[in-house]
Amino acid sequence: MRQFVLAWVVMLTGVLMLSAQQNVVQNVQRTYQGIDNAVIKYEQVVQFPVTRTEQTFEGIVYMKKPYYYRIESEQQTVVTDGTTIWSYNPFTEQVIIDLFQEDEQMFTPDRFLLNIPDEFYVTVGDHETVEGKSLILLRLVPKDDHQFVRSMRMWVDDDGWIVRKAEVVDLNENKTIYRVRDIQLNQGVDHKLFSYQPPENAEIIDLR
Repeated sequence: MRQFVLAWVVMLTGVLMLSAQQNVVQNVQRTYQGIDNAVIKYEQVVQFPVTRTEQTFEGIVYMKKPYYYRIESEQQTVVTDGTTIWSYNPFTEQVIIDLFQEDEQMFTPDRFLLNIPDEFYVTVGDHETVEGKSLILLRLVPKDDHQFVRSMRMWVDDDGWIVRKAEVVDLNENKTIYRVRDIQLNQGVDHKLFSYQPPENAEIIDLR
């Protein structure tokens, strides 16, 4: 009888944990589904273990569903209107223009700061204090071994169900950390932001 009760408790605990995980994921997904447009100011830290170096810079993402986004940072500017994509590198002063294609492995901040990618298994950890806030830790492992991303961790608040921090490790063991500094949801984004006029002296590489 005792063994039966113990087995029942273990099974019930597993069911409750699975239910809690599903609830967290569903809440984040529900929040994302309710987002039409967003503006996210973020800090990005990239750590390179081979060279033991680190880069830190700030950026801003403007997005509007379904496929409009603009990412501005010190490293680059990437803009798409869902048909054409422009990528500007200020260091080389080159603008690459290409046809936009939806790519599940596209490495963009909005992909990790607004939603939980469907191609990952998710487990929910405990609350952790991040910069004075109590956040829920999510651990993500890709379903496909050929993913460029090897593992991810996300920290989500449990009041608005918004991702506040994301940590991505790629196949080269490089780690990229995103921290949300400010986020505005459904406040309206000027549609003009999703077209791009290259700088006057930039070299244009048109791959269309």
